Amino acid sequence: MYQTFPVEECFLNSLLTKNYSIMKHFMILLVVFTLTACHHSMEPWPSDGDRQDVPMYVRTRSLSGITPFPTTYQFLIFNKENAKFSRFSTNPDPNNPNQMFLKLLPGNYTGYCLTGGEEEDSWIFEENLPPEKIFLKAQKNSKSHNEAKDHLLGTQEFSVNETNEVPVIFDLNRKVGMLRVRIENIPEWMTDLQINLSNIPKQMNLSGEYSGNYTVTKNITIPENGISETDLLVFPPQGNDQAILTLFSNSLVFITPEHPIESIQANQITEIKAVFQEAATPYQVNFTNRLVEWETPVNREEDWKIDPPEKACTGTGNGTELVLNGSFEEKFFENIPAYWILDAAAKEYPRTAISVTSPVQEGNKAVLIEGKTYIYQDIPIVGGKCYQLHLYINAPHSDARWKCYSTWRKGSTSLSSNQLQSSVYEGKTNGYINFYENKIFRAPSDANKLRIEIRNYNDPVSGQGIYIDAVSVQAID
Repeated sequence: MYQTFPVEECFLNSLLTKNYSIMKHFMILLVVFTLTACHHSMEPWPSDGDRQDVPMYVRTRSLSGITPFPTTYQFLIFNKENAKFSRFSTNPDPNNPNQMFLKLLPGNYTGYCLTGGEEEDSWIFEENLPPEKIFLKAQKNSKSHNEAKDHLLGTQEFSVNETNEVPVIFDLNRKVGMLRVRIENIPEWMTDLQINLSNIPKQMNLSGEYSGNYTVTKNITIPENGISETDLLVFPPQGNDQAILTLFSNSLVFITPEHPIESIQANQITEIKAVFQEAATPYQVNFTNRLVEWETPVNREEDWKIDPPEKACTGTGNGTELVLNGSFEEKFFENIPAYWILDAAAKEYPRTAISVTSPVQEGNKAVLIEGKTYIYQDIPIVGGKCYQLHLYINAPHSDARWKCYSTWRKGSTSLSSNQLQSSVYEGKTNGYINFYENKIFRAPSDANKLRIEIRNYNDPVSGQGIYIDAVSVQAID
């Protein structure tokens, strides 16, 4: 019924089975080792030790004493094998300012070298983007874009091998132009004169092409003996576009007419002299653009003659109050203070104006506005005349966000009003503050209204509104 085997035969079978198992495992390991060895010999894995120190040299005819020698260079290296960019920020060798080194794997590359791109927010960059989609852009300040830096750009095709005997040389060319604005006969009482240069490209791609438009705003340099000279670096306008130049003063509500600059070109200087006239004369602007390379003597356009504005306003209000219900003592109509308008058109959440008896600045009442809303009143005024303003705000909550957003107006059109408005969000106050501090402002010559407007930016949470009281506008006789 059962088959029997001798003891020796059982032992031999057991030994053969074990050896077969050992041999099987050995063969598997041998195959894996062979495959791994073959892979290593055919396609070695890159490591940092495989990277070569590749010398990069820069040279240019565009550098001069006008701007300092760059302290940092941006290299954007396109790897033709994987179609990806790598970005490097590199400082020159102190002993050889034209030489730098990059660690790169062997391969074929297209390199781009730029100056003036140290800040991260000046780039639109992703490693998979093509060169025409990677941009170096003018950076923003709180209100507008700043002028450009002294950007130079060079491109080079190169390969990296084990010897690196051939150096990589980038010939850099300046990609910005300079507008030099010389202003003469500046009145002593004009202390906040600024330059606006609009219709300027805001960015440049790696191919050296410009796009977009923005406005550069810059304070003039401090005048000496009534003369100021201010330089602006900008990307040059393209095609039929022309840069537009204006001068303005917020405190004097003064702005010149727009004046086109016929041409701004890379690595060239365009100079214009603006002269304030001793007596009022018609505006005269005659432009003939003359451009020169950066290293040569500067030629300039013909003079631009400008009528000066009226002097700054002085004095005190004449006692005749132009704001109706400025202390909010009168009754509310449909939950809105008399003679005022509350923005309550949107119904997503409550926007309210509440009559309160505490806290107050003057009289017995004030108004509290809650929710993301604003309250305003349009006041008839005379263009060119001076007015004294005061307006009290109390924002007790720690998360308060509000602005005074008053505007000069010609009918329904808003005019230049920066001097009347908050430049940033205002926050918590220590009791009531006088936002205008009884300052005096001159209305634009074509204004016929002054809109006093206060905006609250907080959500409609009880206790997070702002209190308004003692609003006053009086003419200066």
